[in-house]
Amino acid sequence: MALFRRNRADSNATTALLAVTDSGITRIHTGSYGMDLVQEVAKLLRSENIRSTKLGDDLTLWHAEVSPGQAQPGRPNPAASQLAAEHGHSPVSGPAVVTGALLYGSPYPLDADEADRIAARLRG
Repeated sequence: MALFRRNRADSNATTALLAVTDSGITRIHTGSYGMDLVQEVAKLLRSENIRSTKLGDDLTLWHAEVSPGQAQPGRPNPAASQLAAEHGHSPVSGPAVVTGALLYGSPYPLDADEADRIAARLRG
């Protein structure tokens, strides 16, 4: 089952991002497919220096980019690190945002039901 919808019939479906922080996992409604999700992700992370990590075909994890030799920003993020580890990536520190796949270089929102399913799994 795909985690995002692409066809016109689904254009009015509720979509979301997942904010994954120390205080928990929150579904954030995106409102419409036309919003600038890259800016929304940057705002959620409060950083212009963000990195996208593809998690399979349907998910992207966004988090603060760390230069070689630079300390990881913030505290370890267990839920985001769990997602990253499931796909063979390094642990993540600080806040992270989960979106759907990258389409043409921009993040695609998650279907809200799938966002809830992922959030419930990460909460254990």
